[in-house]
Amino acid sequence: MSEPERESMEVDVLFVGAGPATLASAYHLMKQVEEQNAQAEKKGTPQIEPPVILVIEKAAGIGDHQLSGGVMNPKAIEELMPDYKEQGFPIEQTCDKAYFWQFFRNMTVKLPALFTPPFFQKKGYHVVSLSDVAKFLAEKCEELGVEIYPGFAASEVLFEGDRVVGIRTGDMGVDKDGKEKGTYQPGMDILAGVTVFGEGVRGSCTKQILDRLDMHGKFPQTFETGIKEIWKVKPEKHVPGRVIHGSMFPDFLGQLNGMWLYDMGDNMVSYGFVTPLASEDPNNDPHRASQEFKRDSPFMRDLLEGAELIRYGAKCVPAGGINAIPKLYCDGAMLVGDSAGMLNIMKLAGIHTAMKSGMMAAETIIDGIKAADFSAKTLGKYTERFRNSWAYQEHYEARNFSGSNEISPLFGMLNIPLMIPTKGRGLIDNLATHAPHSVMKKIWEIPRENRHPAPFEPDGVLTFSKEHLVGFSGTAHESDQQPHLKVADTNVCATDCLRDYGNPCEKFCPAAVYEMVDVAGSNGDKELFIHHENCVHCKTCDIADPYQIITWTTPQGGEGPDYTKM
Repeated sequence: MSEPERESMEVDVLFVGAGPATLASAYHLMKQVEEQNAQAEKKGTPQIEPPVILVIEKAAGIGDHQLSGGVMNPKAIEELMPDYKEQGFPIEQTCDKAYFWQFFRNMTVKLPALFTPPFFQKKGYHVVSLSDVAKFLAEKCEELGVEIYPGFAASEVLFEGDRVVGIRTGDMGVDKDGKEKGTYQPGMDILAGVTVFGEGVRGSCTKQILDRLDMHGKFPQTFETGIKEIWKVKPEKHVPGRVIHGSMFPDFLGQLNGMWLYDMGDNMVSYGFVTPLASEDPNNDPHRASQEFKRDSPFMRDLLEGAELIRYGAKCVPAGGINAIPKLYCDGAMLVGDSAGMLNIMKLAGIHTAMKSGMMAAETIIDGIKAADFSAKTLGKYTERFRNSWAYQEHYEARNFSGSNEISPLFGMLNIPLMIPTKGRGLIDNLATHAPHSVMKKIWEIPRENRHPAPFEPDGVLTFSKEHLVGFSGTAHESDQQPHLKVADTNVCATDCLRDYGNPCEKFCPAAVYEMVDVAGSNGDKELFIHHENCVHCKTCDIADPYQIITWTTPQGGEGPDYTKM
């Protein structure tokens, strides 16, 4: 099939993704232009021509794909917009009670706030819906003249040699067999002087850049899958300003899972559970772990008695820390937010660091505008700004968190407290992290009693199946289109993977996307069936697949989950 004619457009600055990092960057860039031009006018010096800025977002609406823990350190927003409260920044609650609790199957040890570890001290932080934060920032950007196009999914990075010159959006109206339908519309090329990638975790375009230009960090990036549920609880069980972090004993002796809970407005609570994907266990199942925590914790059972489930979602988070942060720039492009690995896993917080990364990128773009140069020479100042920022210092003091837990949770329990007085060092410095797919063991290499766990039986009241929960994610994909989940060789699934790992995709996917089904007319043979319409865009499969033959790509623009108010 010949290459179709494509429309193209040119802008000065292109932001890929409309999350807190990119929107903060676009806003800060325009404010910086205003401020510098005001100073130039006073001095009688040449002013900066306001750049043409475009933000594209794959979701149908701004904020629809934004899922986060949502307890936000206000440090970055105070820098970005000092009068953010007066401008109507969407705050659900402000934390005045931050706890770290230890959960047991028959009891909960509720440590007083005085004994909350420093990295979980959230007093004064804002409880927010990240979806609402994105909507707010987008509105402020548009007031300054920034163009924002939702429903535009970047599918390919455009290069000239090793220089990024823009992106190509995905084709629309292609059926599942790759044939053009009556609604066919080829993707367009968007060219830019500089492109800022803030696609979130494991961005498909970001992957292209990192692999092509070998921009990976010192250690491989590692990830955790976060499951999030919003519940409406009885009024007497709602505690405004409460933020809880914790873990379940004795599960963390085998793997250090974590949880959070915070109270939002309107008697809503947000419950979240994070599971490391760098697990030796091929049966590692983030959804199951999150459901069993609710079932096994007396506190959760009591809190959610008579409550109503409102929303469900899942999203991976980068957990490698500062030594896994990739090179942040190349000719014509920069990385921000989760695409740059900016989340601080020790604090389980990333909104403020994402926004700060965007602000530093914006200040670097100003340098490029002044010099009429967006080469790596100029954009490298972004890394300098990062190294001199509070965001870097925060990451530096958390640098050995994931590495400690990867050695063993017991070592983590010993080493992480020592990281506090030693400014992140602990007993051993520069502990390596590992790509999750590289550490999974074969079925026969794990203890016999763990090889074939009993099926999980949800009760339909407190705990639910993956299929049921997907219905609370708002996800929607047109069925007759090319699946956006690409498996390079499905024969591997039915042979090597079945034998060696027991098809872990059926376990680690929190949305029941992957299923091994009987081959019609065969004697027990299996084949892979992909329920791509269930996908909640968490990226777990792309990350945890032991053969690395699953690739997550963007579906048609506007499709996916709807995380409004999450």
